[in-house]
Amino acid sequence: MGQPANNSPKVITLEGAMRTGTAVDSFRLIVDESLRSGQPHIVVDMSKVTSLDSSGIGVLVRSLAQLKQKGGSLKLVAVPHVASQTLKITGVLRLFEVFPKLDDALKSIVT
Repeated sequence: MGQPANNSPKVITLEGAMRTGTAVDSFRLIVDESLRSGQPHIVVDMSKVTSLDSSGIGVLVRSLAQLKQKGGSLKLVAVPHVASQTLKITGVLRLFEVFPKLDDALKSIVT
C-alpha cells in the first residue's frame, strides 16, 4: 500500500503576468510536485493576475488535463476581467470551474 493521499487541496496564488518564463515554469513545477505528493486537487487564485499569454493558458490547460488523469481537478478563483476575456476568446474558459471566492472552490472539492 502506498502513502495516504493528502486530502487538503493545494492553493496556488498567481501574481502579475502569467507569461512565458518564470511564472509559467514555477506554476508547472508546483503542479508536478502536488501530483508527486499525491494531491491531485488544485485551486488557483488568479485575483492578482495582470495578464495572460498563450504560455499561461497552455500551462493551465495542460495542468488541468494532468490532474484530471489522476482523478483530480483544477479550479480557478477570482479570475480578473482581462484574464477571463483572454480565456473566453481562446475558448478554454469553459474547460474550467470558476468560482468568485476561494471558500466556494474549496467546498466544491470532493476528496
